[in-house]
Amino acid sequence: MTIIQPAKNKNKMSFLVLLIVIFLMAGFYIYEYNHVVGLDYQVSSLEKSIAEYQRINSEKKSQYYQLTDPARLEELAKENGLILDQQPQYLGVNL
Repeated sequence: MTIIQPAKNKNKMSFLVLLIVIFLMAGFYIYEYNHVVGLDYQVSSLEKSIAEYQRINSEKKSQYYQLTDPARLEELAKENGLILDQQPQYLGVNL
């Protein structure tokens, strides 16, 4: 006579399924953690490059303001023989 023990096989199968689910969750957690760490590194790298670009931008603005300084422009005008017209006549269109 054969004795069937379905509860014995069911217990092993549920343990195996639970073990597989735990390994899948652990793998997903490791993947997501690595992804978050990579994003954190990218953010810090971008913050450094933004700071560098802001520094370069402020240097360029400083150079621009030095080049367009009114005293310097007047000096350049005198060097090139330009004079300030007191009563300028503008081109107009008569209709």
